[in-house]
Amino acid sequence: MTDGDRSRSPAAERGRATLVRGNPRGVTDGDRSRLARALRLFYAFRLLATSYLFVPIFMLFQAERGLSFFERLSLGGLYSAVIILVEVPTGVFADRVGRRRSMLCGALAMVAACLLAARAHGFAAFAAAEALAALSMALCSGADSAYLYDLLAAHGRASEYARRESAASAWHLIGSAAAFAGGGLLARVDLALPYLATAVVAGAAAAVAGLMRDDRADLLARGGPLAGLPPRLGLRPWWQQVFAALGEVSRSGRLLWLVGYSAVVFALLRATVYVYQPYLGERGLGTAEIGALFAGVYLVAALVAYRTHHLRAQLGDERLLWGLLAVLGASFVGLAAAGSGPWMLGLLLVQAIANGVYSPLTKPLLNQEISDSCGRAAVLSVESMARRAAMGLFAPLVGLYGQTDVMLLCGAVGLGGLAVLALARVRRVRRVWRGPARSPAGAVPKSD
Repeated sequence: MTDGDRSRSPAAERGRATLVRGNPRGVTDGDRSRLARALRLFYAFRLLATSYLFVPIFMLFQAERGLSFFERLSLGGLYSAVIILVEVPTGVFADRVGRRRSMLCGALAMVAACLLAARAHGFAAFAAAEALAALSMALCSGADSAYLYDLLAAHGRASEYARRESAASAWHLIGSAAAFAGGGLLARVDLALPYLATAVVAGAAAAVAGLMRDDRADLLARGGPLAGLPPRLGLRPWWQQVFAALGEVSRSGRLLWLVGYSAVVFALLRATVYVYQPYLGERGLGTAEIGALFAGVYLVAALVAYRTHHLRAQLGDERLLWGLLAVLGASFVGLAAAGSGPWMLGLLLVQAIANGVYSPLTKPLLNQEISDSCGRAAVLSVESMARRAAMGLFAPLVGLYGQTDVMLLCGAVGLGGLAVLALARVRRVRRVWRGPARSPAGAVPKSD
């Protein structure tokens, strides 16, 4: 039987009809039980896979091991560069061997990264650990969401994806908050302990991934999305898809603007991971207090993210877009002059709110500007690469500037980015407004 015959077989047609209609009729109690177990394992993986206990103290740890401020920020640039390089190949890997196996490999890569970092004493060793951590993130990111969607679609529950993804994100943020608090406490004993503990947690995530159902075999058996694909996928079509996505972004002024906006905000929010630690340390906070503060920031962000759709309905997307970047930039300037009292905590709260609003605001706006749903993932990968590229350029710049006035630099980048984006918006509006003037003679101009 050929691939075409197999895709038109009665079993495949029944499976495809179920996927299209999302009709749960005919699902047995055993199917529901298996789906419930699979979801519990998936949530457990999301809880464990990115629970990095070292996040609140890694800058302090690297400084103790002899790295300068510039070298520590350069590692952040390296992390972004590796993700940019491996994001598409790891997507090919996930589609070839299965998303579950990609997630398993990602968790094991984080185990190796943490063990290497715990023993590192020079820039080269830390760079190798950072590259492994970036590979881990690329292997898990995207593969986990695709696994969840395919799992639900195979059971006729694709319509539940948004709700299930929100639940999984909540588990991720809760795991991060608990990890940050625990990492701060462990660092009081030894700054290397959070890395070793993260290796244990990542090992547990790998074990959970090993218990999850093999998604590729399941999809092939049900006539799902992978059933019609050839057994071997070449890299060339994937790179062609990326180039096509780049073309779509460049042709759409609104989409290109949103990608630029996302890159500026992401770079500022990601920079907080690096600048908070020395900033708070200078103000007398110990590792336990820094860990607790990181945990609080993520809990606030989780709560705000859950309510962002209400904010969008009440304030509108445009007000949120401009207000988010303006307040974020101004908060960095305020932190530069703040001491260690309520004023500092209030500004950190503002940045936590911005962190929570960012993704639930930008992702829907990006998605609604994508014209071809078949290339949606590729276009979103372009946005992801733009964000990582912005951080890869910004992190070494922060390192060169030095940690004394780094908050002012972040504030200048935020407010400067706001001005550039406003100028780009004005130019785009003028270009659209002048467009009808170039219409053929005798044509009636249309208002925008």
